[in-house]
Amino acid sequence: MKKIALKIIKSALIIFILTALIILLIPFDLFDMKQAQRIAKWKSVYEQLEYAFSLVKLYEGDIIPSADSDGKAVSDDYIIKRIAPYMNLKTDNYLDNKYKYRKMNGRFLSKTSQFIFDKFLQRKDGVYLGIRQNSLQEGNNNPSYLMLVDINGNDNPNRIGKDIFFVNLHKDNISALGKGKDHTALKSSCSPIGGGFYCSEYYLLGGKF
Repeated sequence: MKKIALKIIKSALIIFILTALIILLIPFDLFDMKQAQRIAKWKSVYEQLEYAFSLVKLYEGDIIPSADSDGKAVSDDYIIKRIAPYMNLKTDNYLDNKYKYRKMNGRFLSKTSQFIFDKFLQRKDGVYLGIRQNSLQEGNNNPSYLMLVDINGNDNPNRIGKDIFFVNLHKDNISALGKGKDHTALKSSCSPIGGGFYCSEYYLLGGKF
């Protein structure tokens, strides 16, 4: 009887441990899968943006001035209206909603942050796009404009580095925010305690969350 009781206890203990492990591991697996899907979509959207801007360059000429040459920039509205036909947008009218977003670590952005956008357009696939003049210093080829890209629109999580990414608009091309930064800086930004800003480039280089 004692042997049978011990076997039952051991079996119950094994089942308990396995159940606990499953409960602990499944949420992380689901999270990883969802984030992997977002990363894959971001890579696809970025390729589409690169192609769109090659058409903008070809047919619209130098509509985006060089910040290094004269320091002048035209209005955000002008840039948006000119590039809208190449972006597969539903309309060239701004969205009227209460779209809000945070940093990857969950913190709110300051009201004066360069990463605060208040005008958005929506592509036919639901992607949100926003453009504003840029004061960021990204090396010698300083971009004149910064684009926000939310790959799933107003749907959650609405976090920078998860479904929200940034693209620098240069005179001749585009680049993901963080391009040129070393691996340590990219990984530090793209972490649970980071802001998520450099995830835009980190994921394109094959980095994982």
